[in-house]
Amino acid sequence: MKIGEDTSIKIDLKTIVAIIMITSTFVGMYYTLQADIEVAKNEPKASVERLEYDLKEEWNEDMILQLKESVEVLQQEVDILSEEVKLTSSMLQSEDENKFAELNAQLEELKNKKPKIIVREVKVDKKGRKL
Repeated sequence: MKIGEDTSIKIDLKTIVAIIMITSTFVGMYYTLQADIEVAKNEPKASVERLEYDLKEEWNEDMILQLKESVEVLQQEVDILSEEVKLTSSMLQSEDENKFAELNAQLEELKNKKPKIIVREVKVDKKGRKL
């Protein structure tokens, strides 16, 4: 089959309408996209830095709260263990007075040791930069 000047094509009215509808849809989408691009060019850049800062601060707060809970649990365990040491030492007191005094001194030394936790507040401006 050769295509030339004498070649004839039969197209329904439905097909012509479908081609026109598809073409107009693509043209409309193109101009809508171009308008959206122009609007985006005129708007200020997104403040991603502030979002990152907020997320990091939220994560830090969560971690501090988790650590605080862990410290409280550990403190309770220390209290329980110190009670056990006192009971055990009271049982052993009659056997060896020096061992009891040594254990008691170690217990007091452990009680006086406190974990060093430094929390510092950092002031920031509205854009999230340090002052």
